[in-house]
Amino acid sequence: MDESEVAARVRRTLGSPNAAALVLLVEGAAGTGKSHLVRRLRAAVPAGVECAVRSAAGRLPTGRPEAGRKPGSASPAVPSAMCPVQGPVRGCAVLIVDDVQEAGEADRELLWETVRRAAPGQVLVLAYRPEELAVRGLPLGRPLAPPAGTAVVRHRVGPLDLAAVRRLLAARLGPLPPSSPAAPDVLLHRLTGGVAQVVVDVLEMLGGAARGGRPLTADEVAALEPPPRLSELVLARTAAVPAGFRSLVRAAAILGSPAGRVGARPASAAELAEIAGLPGAAGEEGLVRALDVSALQELGPDAYGFAVPLAADAVTAVLPGPVRAALHRAAARVLGRRRQPPWPSIAAHLEAGGHERGRLRAVERAVGAHMEGGRHDEADRLLRRTLADGRLATHSRARLASLAMGPLAAALPAATAGRLLSSIAANPALPGAVRGRARISLALALCGPRPPDREGWLCLERTACELTAYEVFAQPGLVARVLSGMAIPHWPGATVAEHLRWLERAEVTAAAVAEPALHAAVAANGVSLLLTVGAPRADDTFAVPPGPDADPECLHHWARGLSNAADAVTWLGRYQEARNWLDQSLAHPGRPHTDSTATLAGRGAALLLDCFTGRWAGLAERAERLVAQVSGSPVLGTDAHLVLASLALARGEWQQVTDCLLGPGALPLDAQLVPVASAASALLIRLALARGDGEAARAQAVAAWNRLRRKGIWAWAAEAAPWAVTAALAAGRPAEAAQLAEEFTGGLHAPPPPAAAAAAHWCAAALAEHSGDHAEARARYRAAAAGYAALPRPYLAALATEAAARCALATGDRASARTELEGAVRDFAGLGATWDTARVRADLRLLTEPRRGRPSHAFGLSPREREVADLAARGLTNREIATTLHLSPRTVEQHVSRAMRKLSAPSRRALTLPPLPDPDPALAPDPDLDLAPDPAPDRG
Repeated sequence: MDESEVAARVRRTLGSPNAAALVLLVEGAAGTGKSHLVRRLRAAVPAGVECAVRSAAGRLPTGRPEAGRKPGSASPAVPSAMCPVQGPVRGCAVLIVDDVQEAGEADRELLWETVRRAAPGQVLVLAYRPEELAVRGLPLGRPLAPPAGTAVVRHRVGPLDLAAVRRLLAARLGPLPPSSPAAPDVLLHRLTGGVAQVVVDVLEMLGGAARGGRPLTADEVAALEPPPRLSELVLARTAAVPAGFRSLVRAAAILGSPAGRVGARPASAAELAEIAGLPGAAGEEGLVRALDVSALQELGPDAYGFAVPLAADAVTAVLPGPVRAALHRAAARVLGRRRQPPWPSIAAHLEAGGHERGRLRAVERAVGAHMEGGRHDEADRLLRRTLADGRLATHSRARLASLAMGPLAAALPAATAGRLLSSIAANPALPGAVRGRARISLALALCGPRPPDREGWLCLERTACELTAYEVFAQPGLVARVLSGMAIPHWPGATVAEHLRWLERAEVTAAAVAEPALHAAVAANGVSLLLTVGAPRADDTFAVPPGPDADPECLHHWARGLSNAADAVTWLGRYQEARNWLDQSLAHPGRPHTDSTATLAGRGAALLLDCFTGRWAGLAERAERLVAQVSGSPVLGTDAHLVLASLALARGEWQQVTDCLLGPGALPLDAQLVPVASAASALLIRLALARGDGEAARAQAVAAWNRLRRKGIWAWAAEAAPWAVTAALAAGRPAEAAQLAEEFTGGLHAPPPPAAAAAAHWCAAALAEHSGDHAEARARYRAAAAGYAALPRPYLAALATEAAARCALATGDRASARTELEGAVRDFAGLGATWDTARVRADLRLLTEPRRGRPSHAFGLSPREREVADLAARGLTNREIATTLHLSPRTVEQHVSRAMRKLSAPSRRALTLPPLPDPDPALAPDPDLDLAPDPAPDRG
C-alpha cells in the first residue's frame, strides 16, 4: 500500500458502522518519513471523530479503555501524567502513537493492553523505527493479542525513489534538466539513500531559493558533507558499539567514503573483519553488535555498510589522520584480492592512504574501467589529479602522462582531451619532453571535430613553428602529423598556398620515418587539399587498399582518408567518385563504431551527397536524426543543417531556412568549413532574392565572397557564384557582377571541376541576360543545365532549364519556352520542390492563351487555390506568394480566404490540402496547370 491507500483504509474503518478494529503498524527507519505519515493519517480522520495523538518519547496515558464501550462515548477523565499531550484517550475512535521504540516497559504494557481491548471500529496506529526496537520484529516486546476479527496491517515506510527526489529538488531549486546517470539528482539520490529527512536537510545545505536560480551541479553534490542530524545519529550509534568492535564500523566507513564509492560493491563480513583487524570469531561478533545497534546495515547477501552513503563520511571525518590512512591502505589490499578488482576504488584508496607502490598500475586500470563504462569525465579527473600529486615520483607521472597522450586521449571527447592535454603541457613538474609531446598532441586535437576557427589555426601554426625546439625529444612522426594537420584546407583565414607549403613539409618529415601508420595519417590529412587543387597524384592516394590484417591504426587512417576524399570531390561535383569512396569508407574494417566522430562525419557527407544528387525521399528525417545525435558537437551537424535548409527553400518553408542556417544550434557562417559556408550563403542569397530584397542578397554575397577570396580555393565558389552574380545584378551593379564572374572563372584550374564548369556557364548566362543578349544567355543556361544534369545535380539543372526558358520567351520562341518549363515542372515535382513547382507553373500560365469559361470549383479548390493554399500553409506571406505566382497580393488574399472557407481551416498554417485525383499532375499539364485566367484581373 502507498500512503494514500493507508489513509483510505483508515477512513473506511471509521466510516463503516460494522467495521472491526484496525491496528496499523507503521514502521520506518530513522528519517524515512514515518512521522510525516502519522501527521497525514491524523489529517485523514474525518471532522467530529475523536482522535488522540501521542508520542512514546514522552509518557503515555495510564487509563484503560473499558471493554465493550463504544468509541467516542463519554468517559470520566483519566490522568495522563505520562503523556506530553494531556487529555483522555480512553474511548477515542483513533489513537496514534509515534516513536513506539522509545516506550518503556510500562508504556509497552499499556499499549499492549490497549490493542487487546480494541473496540469495533476503533483505529490504533503504532509507529516505530524497527532497527531500534527492544525486541526485533515485536513493536511491543511480545506478540499482539487483539480481539477476534481485528485487522492487523503493517505498512513499511521506505526510502524515496528517484522521481520523488527530483520532485523535492524541483520544488526547492526550480526546474531540472532531463536526468542521466551522471546528473546531480541521480548522485544526490544515491548519496542520501533516498531517506526523506536526509534529502530535506541536504537541500537546506544547498541553499534553496538563496541560490538565485543557479543550476545544481554534480560536483556540488559530490562535495556535500553529511548534515548535522545525520552525523549525530550515526556517531551515537557508533558509540553504542563496544569499543573493541568499533573498528568494524570504521572499516565500513572507509569503504563507503568517496574513495570507496567509485564503482565497488559493498564489503563482505570477511573483508570488513580483515580491514578492521578482527579475524575469525571476533569479526563475526563485532559485526553482530554493530548490526544490533544499527551502526551498520545489511545491504544484501553478505554485504554490509551504510544504507545512507553520506553517513560513512560522518564516521571518517572524526578519525585521526594516521588511522584513516592505514584503513585506506588496508582497504586497497583487500579489494585488490577480489576476483574482479574495483580498480577505481583501489586507486582512490591508495591515493587517500598516501601509498605510492602499486598506485600507478591501479590508476591505469581505473582509467581503463572508466573509459569502458563511458565515464570520460571521471577518467579525466583521475588522470589530472594523479599527475598533479607531488607525492608520486616524477618518472611515474611521466609514464602516466605518456599513457594519457596515446590512444586514451584519442578516445576521449574533444573537449575532455583538450583539457587533459593542456594540464599536462602546463605542468612544470613533468619533464620537458613530456610537456612538449603534450603541446604537439594538443595541436593535433585541434584538427578533430571542432569549429575550425582562426584562433585554433594560430595555435596550430605556433606549435608548428616551435617544433625545432622540440626536435631533441619529439618523435618525427608526431611532428609530421602536426604539419599535415595544417594542410587540411578547411581552416579559415589560411591561404591555399600556405596549406600546400605545410603539406610539403609534412611529407618530407614523414619520408624519414618507416612507419606505415604515419604515412596513412599524413595521406588522410593531405588528400582533401590535393583533390581540391587538382593535383595529378591525388587520385592515386588510395588506389591500393591495405589488407584486412594490416595495422589497426593504418586501417583507421585509410578509412578516414576515404571519407575526406569523398567530402573533397563532393564539392567538386564528382559525385559518383564521392559515393564510391564514401561507401568504401563506411564499409571498411578500419571504420570505428557507429557513434564515432569519423562515422558521424561520414553520415553527414552521405546526406549532402544525396541532397545534391536528388535522392530526397526520407532525406529530411535522416538529417534531423543526425542533428539530434551530434547536438554536443555542432561542426558534425553542419552538413545536416545545410541539407535541411536546402529542402526547406525548395518547399517554400522560408523561415526554416534561416532557422537551420542562422538559428540556435547552427554555427556562425564564419566558423563553418569554407565550402559549407559557401553553400549556405548561396541559399541565403536565393532566399533574399525570392523576397525581393536585392540589397540583403548582395550583402550575403559580399560576405561569402570575402571568405572565398581569403581562402583562394575558387572551386568552392561553385555553389555561391551564380547567386552572387545574380545578386549584384539585382542590386544594379553590373560591373561588380562581371568582376565576380571573372574572379571566379579565373581562379579555376584547368580543366575546371564539373560543378564549377556548370556554375561558370550560369554566371556568363546571367551577365548576358542582363545585357539583353538573350540568345547567348539561353545557350549558356542550357550549357549549365546540361552540365548539372551530367553530374547529376537535378535540382540545379531544373533551375537552369527554367532560366533558359525565360530567355527563349524573350527571343519570341514560345514553343521552346513552354517545352522547357514543362520539363522543369516535371523535375521539380519529382523532387518534391513545392515552391519551385508552383513558380514554374505560374510562368507556364503566362504562355497560354485564355480559354473561354472555366470549370466550376464551388465545392473544391481550383488548381490556383491549391497552389496559393500550399504556399500559405508553408509560411509564405501574401507578398511572397504574389511574387512567386505572378499575382497581386490582393488576389492572393482572396485565394487564401476562399481556401480557408472551403477547407474549414481556422488559420492559414492549418490549410491541409486534400489529395489530387491525378497522383502525378506534372505528367498531365493541360488539365492540371489551370491555364485559364483568374476570375478577377490583378490590379495590385
